[in-house]
Amino acid sequence: MKKTNLFATLLPLCACLCFMATLLRADDAPSDAKQLLQAAHEVSDLASLMPYELHATIVINPGTTNEKKGQVTIYRDHDRWRTELQIEGYAEIKMTVGSKLYILRSTPMPVPQLSRLADTDHNWDKLADDGDAKFSDVSKKKVQNQTASCFDVKSAQRHRLCFDPARKVLLENLDLQRAIEYSDYTEVDHHFFPGKITVLAEFAQSEKPILVVQDIKVAKAQFTASSFAVPPRSLEFDTCTDMQPAKPLQTPRPEFSPMAVRRNMNAPVVGVYGIIGKDGNLQGVKVLNSDPEIQQPILEIVKKWHYTPAMCGSSPVATEKEIQIPLYGGGSGGDVESGTPRGR
Repeated sequence: MKKTNLFATLLPLCACLCFMATLLRADDAPSDAKQLLQAAHEVSDLASLMPYELHATIVINPGTTNEKKGQVTIYRDHDRWRTELQIEGYAEIKMTVGSKLYILRSTPMPVPQLSRLADTDHNWDKLADDGDAKFSDVSKKKVQNQTASCFDVKSAQRHRLCFDPARKVLLENLDLQRAIEYSDYTEVDHHFFPGKITVLAEFAQSEKPILVVQDIKVAKAQFTASSFAVPPRSLEFDTCTDMQPAKPLQTPRPEFSPMAVRRNMNAPVVGVYGIIGKDGNLQGVKVLNSDPEIQQPILEIVKKWHYTPAMCGSSPVATEKEIQIPLYGGGSGGDVESGTPRGR
């Protein structure tokens, strides 16, 4: 009988303590945008794990007849890293050793939208990218069936970031063209990384996944000199750890004929690749579309495009640039690289 009475006495006390702990955790949740960014950085930055390697499976256009699968591997060791990407017949190696970036591809231009995979191992840590931007107030929104803390990042490429306020990890990065979701977080040495990253694009009033990075695994590693051997025939660029990216100054939209747009309705976005030189001009432009009425307006208009070049300290450096140009929906005039986060 005494045991029963003791249990009955302790039960409401435990419930009270749990409720108080919940309140304390809520009070500890970051209250403004900069605090959210900093808190997420502290729990999801993998730098303290170095040297480490990451392995993941890539699925492009999942669930469609055009689905393609591949692998990405990243080796990271302080001032050197190497990314190997293999998707069916396409192969790409990116590697940084000291102040040099080397790139080797199996094709003259990268597969659109895959360049970001080289930074997969810190894609969910946005402090370095957005820490100096201006932010909106934090608001509550439903993301991945849970209440998230969200704010708009007011930069050249406006976007919205949403965080799990309890675990302090990024759940979503939303801009005008796509949403990137981060899920299935796993802990390694008290740091969190997502097991799955899903890129969704807007098609005809609905969202569809266009790229999934899944089965992400991170582990400590030991590398040999051959792990960072420079591939022959690589492109070479100057780089630095605190590089300031190139920013668009003038990127007027090309105008396409209605007939050309109708012919290309099955591919409404055109990929453009080039190198932003130290003078801010786009060089070596390649257009991922063989229709002359699509290619020619783009090749003519990019002659007018101009950027502030990427900077390493006070020195301008050349960088690669990928641009997605919609064939319709943007209207005439205006810049290609502009926009605000869409509603969700």
